[in-house]
Amino acid sequence: MTEPDLLNRLATLEAQVAEFLPAPLERRSNPFEPGDCLMARVRAKAEIDRDKAPISVIEMAEIRVIGEVDDAMAMSVHDQLEAARLCQCINVQIDTQGGDFAAAMRIYRAIRWHPGMRRAKLGKRCMSAGVLISMAADYRVAAADTQYLMHLTADNPDPNKDRWTLLRHLEAMRVLRKRDSEYLNTIADRSGADLAELAIEAAKDECQTLEWCLAHGLIHEVAK
Repeated sequence: MTEPDLLNRLATLEAQVAEFLPAPLERRSNPFEPGDCLMARVRAKAEIDRDKAPISVIEMAEIRVIGEVDDAMAMSVHDQLEAARLCQCINVQIDTQGGDFAAAMRIYRAIRWHPGMRRAKLGKRCMSAGVLISMAADYRVAAADTQYLMHLTADNPDPNKDRWTLLRHLEAMRVLRKRDSEYLNTIADRSGADLAELAIEAAKDECQTLEWCLAHGLIHEVAK
């Protein structure tokens, strides 16, 4: 499908359900980003605690984000970050096909609140929720064979609700629109890419090339 065809299809779908949906995707500041003033305090406290530490602190800590993104992973990453809170740099290793959006957002926020330099090393897969997590890093390096997939959020109907009425479907649509907005605006903030371009690319539901990711700031380097 060509880009004009895709845009026309999206416009048709928007027109059909526009009266029921929230406002179209708009460029908004990322609400999950810690403010500069607060981060300055976090960094200052970490520096003081580092100086007071009774033992030497390693400069770089490895944070593993490998497997399905879920509540268990979010807790694991939290524990890893807590253990590494005095490190001057963290290297987040990401290899995931994605998972739960809320868990991914918790991981993103936890990484963003770390006071040190944040780097991400992408493994064979950086897909779906994994893309959101990778955006928490200040510098993102993909492997030459990394599969990268940024796409729109999705959900499955609750099997415990035997009748999906119009209202239930509309509520699900509103939730997905809100998630899409948060997902794409966060990526736009952290990459500098245009929100409309990101939305068009995400709607294709296909893996992005590493060249495209480099050109749009989603990654900074492809390892040799």
